[in-house]
Amino acid sequence: MLKFITILLLSVSFSLFADTSSIKKDLKSQILENSKNDKVSFVVFNLDNVLINTNVRYESIFNRYLKKNRSRVIKKYFNEKSFINIKLETVLADVENLKLSKRQKTKLKKFLEIEVNSDITLDSDIAMMNSVDFVSDLHKNGAFIIYITKRNEKSLVKTVNTLNKFKFPIGVNNTTIIMSNSNNTKNTERNILSKWIKMGKIIAVFNNNLEILKSLKPYFKSNQLFYINSKNIKDNKIKTIKGF
Repeated sequence: MLKFITILLLSVSFSLFADTSSIKKDLKSQILENSKNDKVSFVVFNLDNVLINTNVRYESIFNRYLKKNRSRVIKKYFNEKSFINIKLETVLADVENLKLSKRQKTKLKKFLEIEVNSDITLDSDIAMMNSVDFVSDLHKNGAFIIYITKRNEKSLVKTVNTLNKFKFPIGVNNTTIIMSNSNNTKNTERNILSKWIKMGKIIAVFNNNLEILKSLKPYFKSNQLFYINSKNIKDNKIKTIKGF
């Protein structure tokens, strides 16, 4: 319970590098200007750990695993590891380096791969602080909201239900969700956005993957790419914010 509370507090107690109120004001201004010229304004949000806090998933997964499979090594790893903004691939690599038998490693990795997108795990997701108000305000002012996630297509219904649960605009006019499950994330996301550019104007992209944002730099101005992270970066085309 202590670990859960710690993770939750870390995820919501953000201070800002860039002033999100001024960012939102600028985006609203662009939306209004584009509407005068009959152009659709797209705002793109990566889903996991940008709008939805998925860090608490591993609390759910490891607790369920350890209830049926007692292991001091795995319990120690879970208690000492920080799961903030961590990828499944990183956790699987960590498991490979644990002092476990080959059979134990295989069993744990299989459990992680299956459970990371299971319904019971997705139920542990929570909205990032202020993210609902930020997205909803832009949508009410005329922005077309694009959600992008690497979640697999089997979790689409559950993902939409999660967005609905927290009152994100979804399933209504000017919203869509794209399941970009692919090993080649950079090219997939870049290719997806290139298609939407032809239908309007993408005025902002919010993502917690710096490599993806860097790959998009040739196609966007300096005030359109936003990096969600606790570490500031110096880049003339990418602004860093810690949250909404």
